Amino acid sequence: MDPYPAKLQVLHKWNEKEWARIEKERIRKSQSLPLLAKSNKPFWLVLIPEILSLISEIAQDRGFLSSLKLPANYIRARSDEALKKEAYYSSRIEGAVTSLEAALRNLDKKKKNFADESMQMIYNNKLALEFMHKHKGQPFSHKIIKELQKILIYNTHKDRPITVGQYRKGPIYVVDGRGQVVYQGPPPDKAGAMMDAFVEWLNRKPGIHALVDAALVHLYFVHVHPFDDGNGRSARALSNLYLEKNGYDFINLLSPSDYFEHHKAAYYQSIQSAEAHSYDATYFILYYLEALKDQLAHIKAELQKEKQIKDIKDMLNKTIWARLNKRQVKALRWMMASNEWISTRKYCKLNRCSDETARKDFLQMQELGIIKAEGSGRSTQYAVKEQ
Repeated sequence: MDPYPAKLQVLHKWNEKEWARIEKERIRKSQSLPLLAKSNKPFWLVLIPEILSLISEIAQDRGFLSSLKLPANYIRARSDEALKKEAYYSSRIEGAVTSLEAALRNLDKKKKNFADESMQMIYNNKLALEFMHKHKGQPFSHKIIKELQKILIYNTHKDRPITVGQYRKGPIYVVDGRGQVVYQGPPPDKAGAMMDAFVEWLNRKPGIHALVDAALVHLYFVHVHPFDDGNGRSARALSNLYLEKNGYDFINLLSPSDYFEHHKAAYYQSIQSAEAHSYDATYFILYYLEALKDQLAHIKAELQKEKQIKDIKDMLNKTIWARLNKRQVKALRWMMASNEWISTRKYCKLNRCSDETARKDFLQMQELGIIKAEGSGRSTQYAVKEQ
């Protein structure tokens, strides 16, 4: 069962009595958050061990990234890649159907208008994320939030005009795939007052923890749903900017929306669970932190692989390194990472090559003094030779 089960999960496994016990214990341990829901009741959370553990793990990964002292040009390239993926996946969540490959081809173009609305959404999202990054040194304001939505909505909704660059003037409903209303936002005048409180809160110092508050930024914005459209994309951009403004620069190397899109059912469920359980933000905070941890794990693994390649280059002189092909580098990296011997069969599987190609590659590396062999015939295995 989930570390923080919803009421229906508890009822399915146990009974009403057990849920009453769990609910009572949660309320006892709960902490009120400084933002009021549309019912004027505060959002709240329970700092369960899983949340504390995720905060600790994210802090460790943050320290790992800081310790690498990555070159500025490398960070720029990684950030650009992450920004494009975030623009793509944040738009995918809202229904964009363009492939990632097609999106990446178009995102570097100077073209501003696209006939395809999906591509326009993605391109707008890229511009919006760049806009937010440029304003990281400024306080949060209604003006910035409204401009964000204006950028996101540009050249879309041609057949159904909506309010752009301003908070909505009428009611708003969120529907599921079957057209069923799953949420109704607060009335416009109430939403405006809630946004006043939200902007004021955004500019305060983090409360319980910046990571917790970043999740709340996202959750509260979609609760208010202040715009006719663009609320989800705005919420994700705002939570990213909140992290960056509070010292979590690693967000520029990640794409949380990649995780959200690939775990979409759980994404929506965590938001709906918060609403369904009297504004218990624990559900979404737990999900949000899991998303950050997952993305950090991916970038950490990629950086470690690249570090292994750098270690190989450091181990060899430039002349030998220049003579190696991609297959040989990949195999050397595998041997160094696993600290194991490699067989011809494994080499062929890694590189999708023939036995003859593997034999030639091994022979060259032996002649260069990079690897050593053990065994004979089909039983021969190879390992990196100490330099």
